[in-house]
Amino acid sequence: MSFQKINMTLLVSLVLLSAGWASALDVIPPRASIKQDRPRLLLRPSNSSYGISLEELRGDTSHSEYTQMLDKLKQQKHAACQALVWQITGDKAAADTALAMIRRYRYSKPDDTFEVYGTLFEYGLAYDWLYNYEGFSLIDKVNARYYLGQLAQVDGLSYNQDHIFHNYIWMSACGTAIWALAVAGEDSKSDTLFDNVREWLNDRLYPGMQYLDGLPSESLGYWSLYDFTGSVWPVLAAQSAFEQDLTGKIRTEQGDWLRRHYENVINSVLPNMRYLPWGDVIGGPNGGVTHEMAGVLDALAWALDSGHGAYFSRWLAGKRGTGRFYGETSMFYMLYTRFIKAEPEEPQLSYLSGGSTQGGHFIARSAWNDSATVVGFGVKDLYGDHNHYDQGGFTIYRNGLLATDPTVYNQVNGPQQPTTVHSTLLIKGKEQEPRHGQDYETLERFKANLDQGQMLNTGDFLFYTESERWAAAAGQFAQAYIRGLAESCVRQLLFVRPGIVVVVDQVKAPEGAVLDSVTWQLELANEPKAAEGVISMSNGPSWLRCRSLTPQGTGPLVQATSVGTWRACYSYKAQKELTLIHLLEAGDGEAPSAGTAVETNLDIEKIELIINGWKYNFSRSGNFGVEALKENPGDVNGDSRVDIFDLLSLLKVLGGIETGQEKLKAADINEDSKADIFDLLELLKLLSGGSATVNSVYSVLN
Repeated sequence: MSFQKINMTLLVSLVLLSAGWASALDVIPPRASIKQDRPRLLLRPSNSSYGISLEELRGDTSHSEYTQMLDKLKQQKHAACQALVWQITGDKAAADTALAMIRRYRYSKPDDTFEVYGTLFEYGLAYDWLYNYEGFSLIDKVNARYYLGQLAQVDGLSYNQDHIFHNYIWMSACGTAIWALAVAGEDSKSDTLFDNVREWLNDRLYPGMQYLDGLPSESLGYWSLYDFTGSVWPVLAAQSAFEQDLTGKIRTEQGDWLRRHYENVINSVLPNMRYLPWGDVIGGPNGGVTHEMAGVLDALAWALDSGHGAYFSRWLAGKRGTGRFYGETSMFYMLYTRFIKAEPEEPQLSYLSGGSTQGGHFIARSAWNDSATVVGFGVKDLYGDHNHYDQGGFTIYRNGLLATDPTVYNQVNGPQQPTTVHSTLLIKGKEQEPRHGQDYETLERFKANLDQGQMLNTGDFLFYTESERWAAAAGQFAQAYIRGLAESCVRQLLFVRPGIVVVVDQVKAPEGAVLDSVTWQLELANEPKAAEGVISMSNGPSWLRCRSLTPQGTGPLVQATSVGTWRACYSYKAQKELTLIHLLEAGDGEAPSAGTAVETNLDIEKIELIINGWKYNFSRSGNFGVEALKENPGDVNGDSRVDIFDLLSLLKVLGGIETGQEKLKAADINEDSKADIFDLLELLKLLSGGSATVNSVYSVLN
């Protein structure tokens, strides 16, 4: 994605946030314009830009996995799957099987929203896809609308007064919306159902998605499978049912929230196919993308014409083969995977979801390969009880988790939630304040409780930048602690690829108070060793090492936790203000005996760190941004000065005479990952007394 495009998308999102947009979003169109020809949900009877045509569905049998996936689809005891088999092959036995399932259904009180979602989603698609089947009589349709309509009216809509950021609500809404889209226009009760669920989605749920701007309100296992997936299917089903470019409207008029959430899911996936841990981590396959997420992700790769989505689709196929489509999700292979047209494009190396007063998650990796280092850092508001009291927390992954969030989750509000089991700070020995709130049926009610009532404002994202060699982010989370404990608590995180992480904390006491003590915590996946002030641990193939660059302080103290992790702490005494600097390094094999040399210089405006020939400046105010400059830019020949001989050296590189890797790096003066005429222009500027312009892919400054 280009520099301009990224900034325009984020600028639109920030303008909408600052303006406090109107609650309702026109995502699902009014009922009057729904198409009457069938099928209309995801499929269309003729060529369409907004759904898969029946000709397309039946025509492409050459895809490498087609035969296997068709066999898998045929094996599903699922009405929609059997209806799709009929649409693909014309097999009346499959249609009769689906029809028999519809006829057998009788309403009974569901056990939970999982049953509401699964049943209405299945039978909504089956009703639409079988609509023109000769055996699906008028009385069959009346009976289906009567019995399944009870489930939609009595139970599907009964959760609409609950929390807009909770997975149960999105599941109910998604299932009910698919059924409502299938039966709208059939009778007055069906029309009323559609109007009610449309209002629910447009006035309550989709404004919440737009507000989050890619930020997950729950841990990724819950979020991706229920909230995110729940938000996607009504959009795609309505797009085909109304023959309108709804995804385009979301992109151009609503801050592109759908793509923002999609990109966040892709970027949150670790090389082992599990999600980067945030909040209550779900175990088993639902804690990653191994078998139920391929369908919805491929659907969006098709709908958004996403190069990143096409890349991820191929990556996951290479990892899991046809196993990535579990059970009934095999129907989405038939609908979408075969028809992804976008050219695969490797996603960006870092991503920020959210990014303003609603908070943000910063995710950065060294590369898109199996041995990559992946760093996560989060500062955000509290969106529900699956969140933890972990503002400012970070994780580091390399061939497995190194610095981690708790991966134990047996109950909501359990031992995985407190601050003491996360890589963040204790101030005066106190944790971040426990807060609860997940009963807001509108965005307005949620926002009204940010700074009063339940005090759900627990963090603001301040800064983010990406520059290929390095990425950085910053967030303010003093408000996560009890009032009066800290006036400001800012964490700045710098990731220098491939394996250096610098964490800078700037904490300030309120007027007339002192900080007394600050504890810096590091949560580790395995038991570490502590010697001479250095923490080190290994997950087998990779190692992590941490040391404090702050002269005062004690530790580290290492303790086992109750959630299967290890806690290492440095403790510091302070008066009015305190600046902490900690360096973490990750690598493979055996850790070198000596750590990376770092020079630190602190003044009133900035904190300067010199690492491997680069100066990194951490601001002390404003957006607390981070910038980097080569310590001696233009020194192509490595003699510690910039002169005419560097020009000669650069010309040799550009002419192909000098090709060594170190020489090529030195010649890349403007930091755009190549040596070319623009580096020559930068060097000429330096020789004439100017300063180098270092390339930055994009940045967000709030």
